Amino acid sequence: MSPVRRRSACTALIALAMAAPPVHAYFDHFLHSTIIGTLQQDEVPTYVRLYKDALSNTPDGGSVPVQFPAVGRRPAIDGTLTLEGSRKDQGSACRRVRAELAQAGRKERWVGWFCQTPDGDWKRRNLKS
Repeated sequence: MSPVRRRSACTALIALAMAAPPVHAYFDHFLHSTIIGTLQQDEVPTYVRLYKDALSNTPDGGSVPVQFPAVGRRPAIDGTLTLEGSRKDQGSACRRVRAELAQAGRKERWVGWFCQTPDGDWKRRNLKS
């Protein structure tokens, strides 16, 4: 999978994870070859909470660690979510997030914009940087 396609896939994963509860099925079919796609079903809600908390509470330039221990045959996942910037779009607060993940010597990096909805949730949005 090309780096651009992987970034798009990872960004799509986060958007789906934040929008729909049954995202693990999506991992199994679309993102199984990515680091984030190796999360166990019971780890997905933890990752979504971590992501939403970072969007809501981390200042621009700040980072939060991402750490999931090894489970069974799956190696540990380590990385960071970094909030790169904020802006308004269509009246919504939006945040640019960079995720850098590593697992057993393999690395992935992707960037995406998320905007807050009126109910306080965060949804992926395509914005020009």
